[in-house]
Amino acid sequence: MVAGLSLPTVLPEVANVTVLALMGVGLILVFVQPSGRGVIRQPAVLLPLAAGAILALALVFTATTPNHVLAVLVLAPLFLVGPLASLLQKLGRELTPTLVGIFALVGAAGAFAVAVYDVAVRGLSRGGYSVNNVIHFADLALTIGFVALIGVFGTKGRSRFIFVIGPVLGLIAVVLANSRGPILAAVPVSIAAAAMISGMLLPRRWVLPAAAATLVVLIGGGYLAYVLGFAQRLERLGSVVTLFSSGTTGDSSVGERFHMYISAWNAFQASPIFGHGLIDYTHAAAQYAPPGPVQYKPSQHLHNDIADFAVIGGSLGLLSYVLYLAAPLAGALATRGRWRNAALYLGVVMPVGYFAMGLTNAMIGILTQTVLYAVVLALIAALDVNSSPSSTHES
Repeated sequence: MVAGLSLPTVLPEVANVTVLALMGVGLILVFVQPSGRGVIRQPAVLLPLAAGAILALALVFTATTPNHVLAVLVLAPLFLVGPLASLLQKLGRELTPTLVGIFALVGAAGAFAVAVYDVAVRGLSRGGYSVNNVIHFADLALTIGFVALIGVFGTKGRSRFIFVIGPVLGLIAVVLANSRGPILAAVPVSIAAAAMISGMLLPRRWVLPAAAATLVVLIGGGYLAYVLGFAQRLERLGSVVTLFSSGTTGDSSVGERFHMYISAWNAFQASPIFGHGLIDYTHAAAQYAPPGPVQYKPSQHLHNDIADFAVIGGSLGLLSYVLYLAAPLAGALATRGRWRNAALYLGVVMPVGYFAMGLTNAMIGILTQTVLYAVVLALIAALDVNSSPSSTHES
């Protein structure tokens, strides 16, 4: 729980290694202890396996060596959701939304502390540089901040409002990271979170105040960005309009991304069923780059999950991506018992966030983001098993 939710924003490498090691332990226990195998049937576990199998099938048709198929193991954390869930299942009734919210709240506080330290103490222009790529840092801060909000489903009375601090800390960290993609993604994530909590927890008379509070937080975040001078990057989003109207833009970041997306679209049309494979797929996309003044040097990804999966696996790759996004919601819908609403909250907020953030930067396939997604899937599966009426786990 510490490695999966509290450390990704502060010590991402430690978090990754620890979670992967625990997944290995869980995999052994699944074979040794039959009692832990029931969680394997949960949709949050099965859908990532199906998605991986579909993507591997696409890779078979484009592979020239076994390594081209084995490259799918870059998504290994998503294949090991079941073993991790079997470990979490051992917490029994102690695994509650409150517990999850507390560990995620620590992670959001860590993101806030890192961002403030980088900007206020080190004098950096963007928070998060000291621990991670700032875009990845902002993605993680936003995700964990809203995961913390699950605590409101496990706590009664006014004390539940402490978990509202999670999204606030996460949003501040995102603003200080000064990354446009996560800042924009914060809008649909906030709306989804507010809608889920209002619909499932609040009396009708509180729905409008909750919506107003969400709006205040979003406006407050925008004002903070403006006061601190971070809004200049958002103002440059107008260059997107210029790009579509004239074909050119003075914003190199927008221009490069747009160039990547056109290249990905052309590459997808060239191989619409099976794609071009995972190894060096950005170089494959670059071969289909459109003519024009904006050129980009192929990097690790195409700054868009849809583009990545389309180039890697064609239509099969896109189907795989849809299944990955559907896994949290499918797992939540299958959940029965007292924590169903908590699982539904994660089942909606996670795919909304990862889809929105994945429009401007890779999410699934980047190790820390992939591990975090797997951790949340495992939590959904474990909450289902532990809260079901037939569960015999004791606290």
